[in-house]
Amino acid sequence: MVKSASILFLIWMASTSVIIEGSRILISAPFGTKSHKNMYVPLVRELVSRGHDITVVTNYFTAEFAQLDGNNNVREIVLDQLTVDMSQYPNAFDSLLSSSSNYWWNLGFSHLLLLSMFRYSRQVTETLYGDARVQQMMANDQFDLVIASQVLSTASAPLAWHFGAPLIVTSPNSLFAGMATVLGDDEHTSYVPFVFTRYTDQMNLGQRTINTVVTKMCTFLQQLYEEWTIPAIVKEKGGITACPPVQNIIRNVTMVFTNSHPSFTYPRSLPPQVVEVGGLHCRPAQALPSHLETFLSSGRSSDDGGGFLLFSVGSLQRMEDMPERVIQSFIGTFARLPGVRVIWQWKGQRRTDLPSNVLAIPWLPQQDLLGHSGCRGFITHGGLNSLQEAIFHGVPVLGLPFGIDQYLNLARAVNDGYALQLEWRDVDESTLSAAIDKLLFNRSFSIAARRLSGLLRDQLQSPLERAVFWTEYVIRHNGSMDHLRLGSRKLAPYQRSLIDVYLVLVLIASLPLWLVFLCLRCCWSTKTKAATAMSKKSKQE
Repeated sequence: MVKSASILFLIWMASTSVIIEGSRILISAPFGTKSHKNMYVPLVRELVSRGHDITVVTNYFTAEFAQLDGNNNVREIVLDQLTVDMSQYPNAFDSLLSSSSNYWWNLGFSHLLLLSMFRYSRQVTETLYGDARVQQMMANDQFDLVIASQVLSTASAPLAWHFGAPLIVTSPNSLFAGMATVLGDDEHTSYVPFVFTRYTDQMNLGQRTINTVVTKMCTFLQQLYEEWTIPAIVKEKGGITACPPVQNIIRNVTMVFTNSHPSFTYPRSLPPQVVEVGGLHCRPAQALPSHLETFLSSGRSSDDGGGFLLFSVGSLQRMEDMPERVIQSFIGTFARLPGVRVIWQWKGQRRTDLPSNVLAIPWLPQQDLLGHSGCRGFITHGGLNSLQEAIFHGVPVLGLPFGIDQYLNLARAVNDGYALQLEWRDVDESTLSAAIDKLLFNRSFSIAARRLSGLLRDQLQSPLERAVFWTEYVIRHNGSMDHLRLGSRKLAPYQRSLIDVYLVLVLIASLPLWLVFLCLRCCWSTKTKAATAMSKKSKQE
């Protein structure tokens, strides 16, 4: 009996693999920074190894795809026009170092950058559907699944409708504003901070008010764009004459992958269709290139008070744009670190005034350095992927945020005890030295980082395994996810909040009071009439 069951199980497994093997998957991420690719490049690598054919629409060439064993199964359409060029945006340091910068609204250039990005949304949609390669793909290809990035907008969602394929939406952070409502949940603005604020999940009345207004406003503006602008562009550029409003497509979304996990993002209630895959790109450290290993081994070990600091602010900002005063503050601070080496990601012109314990290089293997036994701290802008890597490898952080979601990320990091935060306009040798000394010599930061590392690593499935499972699950079941959809999706917002129920209860509760009021009024009226009659009778007598 057991043998027969085993044979049946093997037959079922074989038939299942046939169903999903060689499935055609479209991943559309037409806009984003290089760090946003961390959300799907490892997934592509794993799916290709499992026999799937992948087409990726992106704004950056991915060299790693050419190195895959099954590279013939990967096709990449690169929209070069959408490559993020920071010269199009205001200089971050001009805003961050200005005393007139808006302090409470994200403390940086986020408001300026976001305005530019909202204007950029139309260009992203027009470029995507106006590209000849995309148009050819839409005319000739078929896909079993569409995975659409939610960076900037869900401009890729109509592709799923066009191909008649299930839709998975990926979020570069936690669940984006508006998506929870689409899935039948609430935005929970009482404890879920908007991604571009610096609030925590413990907000006072004023913060909750601002958080609610900002969340609703951004959701409304995005819905307007998705309701009218995207369908018009798709019809004009993509030739899809019957494209419905994007909100109608999103309401039928199959699954949402979020770049979140309770170890680095605030926990919140999530609908069953949401799968957290934060840390998907994190991996154990590999051996360092020889020139880096030589530089690090020539100093003292971390056990002897040495080790090294890693200084990198991601791919978006150029270190060379920093004012000379700020650069000299870093150089002076690093020069005074006893026995500690610094690896500084620097893409500008080579400087000759760096101290001997500082190595400035244009590219560095960030995860391999963070996972090195000698890494004692990470100076970073606070991007979510960088913080995930720091937590994964148990490295404390000094955050210098520029804007966007970085203030929110670092607020959580500071609250969790593994990070310190400085404002760029406060950077000088004194503040830098004090912060770095505290990070290096106060063991509580490294202890907190290692504790969170244990939480992130202690999962039944790795985030990548979880993403692969649900991707293939959707394909196996042809996008049929009705068993995971909340019934509240069909309710109006006032019904989900039970406002109509509360009104009924108030009416029921007030009915006895109303009856008492009517009785008293009747009694008073009777008494008044009797008194009036007595008065008239007295006057007549």
